[in-house]
Amino acid sequence: MSIDSVNKTSSKRYTVIVAVDESEAIAPIVDFVINHKWQENTHIRILHAVQPITMDHPMATYPQFMESLEQDARSYAEKLVAKVKSDIQTVIPEYKITTEVVAGQPAEVILDMAKMLEAELIVIGSHGRSGMTRFMLGSVSGVVASHAPCNVMIVKMRKHAKEKKPETRIPATTAQNT
Repeated sequence: MSIDSVNKTSSKRYTVIVAVDESEAIAPIVDFVINHKWQENTHIRILHAVQPITMDHPMATYPQFMESLEQDARSYAEKLVAKVKSDIQTVIPEYKITTEVVAGQPAEVILDMAKMLEAELIVIGSHGRSGMTRFMLGSVSGVVASHAPCNVMIVKMRKHAKEKKPETRIPATTAQNT
């Protein structure tokens, strides 16, 4: 292997997709991302999929109402990914972090984005469902893990996640200055 090929390999951007939804799984995901040792050229893409409202919705025959629901969902999603970005960037400002909200089924959106960006890793939460609930609602993380073109880190919620606050690491620059 030549020095040029080593330099090209080391300068390659390492893309990580962080898939979030509006669940309690966000805190453990943020905790994982801020405490993981990333390569210096890591790009973190925070992704949220807004599920389309189906025609079996009781108000589906009212187009203005449906449009309003979709706008509200998108607005909420934009605020959600912006908050997650802020929470991460506050602790690890040295990495490029972007956000994206995409309409579609979550597993499909995540998998398509991973292929499009040639991601090296997908970070996704698990709600911890089992039995009939998992059967009825499905498992986005399970589908993503089974079909992803890259590695997948499934971050599980801790028991009593609502009671525990994730620990945050002190950025290296702050620690050195004290």
